Amino acid sequence: MADNGNSDPGIQLPTTHQAVAPDFAVSEETWQNLIKGGSTDFDFIVIGSGFTALAFIKETLKRNPDRKILCLERGDFWTLDHYQNLILPSKYTFGDSSETPPPTLTDANNNNLKFGPSQTLFFGGRSVLWSAWCPAPDISLLRGWPNWLKEKAAQPGFFTRAKKLLGVKESTQLGSPYEALQRQINTRLRDAFFWTAHAVYPAPLAVGPGKHSAIRYSNFSTPGPLLSLYETQQQRIKDGVDASLLFATGVAVEYLGVDVEHPNLSQDVSVELLRTSRGDLPIDPARTKVILCAGTFPNNTLLLKSFSGNPHVAEFAGKPRVTGHILSQTVGRVKRTEFSGLKANSIEIGAEYLEGQHPRTKSQYHIQITAITSPDPHQDAEDAARFFPDYAAAATAEQFDGSEDYVIFACITLGEVTARNSLGQPLSGDPASKTQLQLPLRDDDKELWDLMDSATFRAINKMTGGGPVEWWWKPKGSQLPSEWRLDQRPGPETIRLEGIIIHEASLYSVVDDEGANGCIDTNFNVKGVKNVFVTGAGIFPAVGSWNPTLTICAFAQDLARNLTPHVHTNNIFSDDESGRDSQDENSSLGDVIGARTDDDDTPYFDEPFEDFSEIEDLNKEYNEARKQYASDASKLQQLSDGFKETKKIMWSKWQERLQTST
Repeated sequence: MADNGNSDPGIQLPTTHQAVAPDFAVSEETWQNLIKGGSTDFDFIVIGSGFTALAFIKETLKRNPDRKILCLERGDFWTLDHYQNLILPSKYTFGDSSETPPPTLTDANNNNLKFGPSQTLFFGGRSVLWSAWCPAPDISLLRGWPNWLKEKAAQPGFFTRAKKLLGVKESTQLGSPYEALQRQINTRLRDAFFWTAHAVYPAPLAVGPGKHSAIRYSNFSTPGPLLSLYETQQQRIKDGVDASLLFATGVAVEYLGVDVEHPNLSQDVSVELLRTSRGDLPIDPARTKVILCAGTFPNNTLLLKSFSGNPHVAEFAGKPRVTGHILSQTVGRVKRTEFSGLKANSIEIGAEYLEGQHPRTKSQYHIQITAITSPDPHQDAEDAARFFPDYAAAATAEQFDGSEDYVIFACITLGEVTARNSLGQPLSGDPASKTQLQLPLRDDDKELWDLMDSATFRAINKMTGGGPVEWWWKPKGSQLPSEWRLDQRPGPETIRLEGIIIHEASLYSVVDDEGANGCIDTNFNVKGVKNVFVTGAGIFPAVGSWNPTLTICAFAQDLARNLTPHVHTNNIFSDDESGRDSQDENSSLGDVIGARTDDDDTPYFDEPFEDFSEIEDLNKEYNEARKQYASDASKLQQLSDGFKETKKIMWSKWQERLQTST
């Protein structure tokens, strides 16, 4: 108190950290207690705060809400929501000032290339700036993956749980502004397959908020859900339950220290401390497991820096390849009169996902199609910024200018890079960024790029209904002004984002079906290190073309389910951020047969039945598959036969379990 009896003034120039951290991050006093030995009480140390961190933490707490977890984030608080959910000027935050592509990248001629936006060094990681596309790859697309990894992805409920976590909805389920335009482009594409396109369907987007929310469209990011989990655990602590979930920001993990009493490299070791930018953090190796959720390159670099003497890591981390996606951005427009029933005075948007393969190499590509029409682009600018699946890859203000009477198609086409490449990794300095990489494109990659560009032109022509198409021309390096050109397709110098690779993957090899030729085992445990586990696209043997977010979250949930047995308690952590029960109003199979269910509708009795997913999950996956293969009668028949047989087996097993449980 001041001498005059008034309260002392607060901080007059507060930072974001000072405003947010006291409510959600550990204090300096608490941190000092942790590095003095208070960190040995945790079940898990999670490094990173992005997608896989949330997936692992939430799934763990759903299975056992008493697990103690410490989450370490190298960055600070920046925004607690996705930037597209904020005001329009927030678009200017997207770019070099907020993102850090980690490696130095060159091509075969040592020309400078770069990875696209990769790391976002703030709480929430890449999730606050990502695009919302969340396809679930068919098992047939997991080319080059060992059977044990494909079997995990084929389990009933595997992708369903991740979709619930991220709020994935199809674009046809979103309502306004996804209406007449959405329906018509969906119909035109579905009815006009071409030879390299294997499936087309409404875009699966992570934009659906909690079931009880009045907000119908909200781009997903992890800070809100993570802090909601924190609040729940804090309330439980107040109620006398020892259930810590702590977040420490500004903590860069530099090294994982093992027991120095084990000089024999053939003997498994355990991590006993984490060397961080804020001091050494000791852990109990018999209890605490370290979960790497920091991203593909930071995870890989930390493995190499910490376990250079581990023969598995030395041989298989970071080599012989890094994979990722090449991309093109193609924009065309057609008169609004080619469509019917469009709103006269407001914006309409459509989003479709088309996937295909090169007929010879089987290399994969996909097209992220966004269509938009706006009679008044200036009036609709805010809505366009919010409702685009990916604002950074949407139609620009320059393209909107003069397009009031048109529908614009903005397509991002991604193809997988299959090139073998060399990785140079200096074992010094900042472990999150010191990487040198040479990535030459092979002839097969170049062929795929030609094919996917051709497929994009064809897809746009299919959607226009036969009307004349004007294409956007803006050749790189040209002094000529950008312009629309009627029936003149732009060349690679306009549409290709050459020199950029996104969605880096495959840095640390998982073992094959014989348990060899990899440094990550079938439990995602680093071979030779008992208590370190990895998540993320680094485990992918091949990257495919599909956006990886849904898949990496599903595998992180799988890891959590393997490491934490189900404890039969009341549901505390639901699938929406309100904390309310997320069950459907309709009775589930568990209700019908008298089994209790956890909050992803998985019935359970006692071990060993806890991981048996219910038939309703199978129903959902079957219906989704039917949509994907609506035009393939043979595939539909195979799906139907397999579904009926699997359902018969599952019902039989449930009958046996009922008899056993009663």
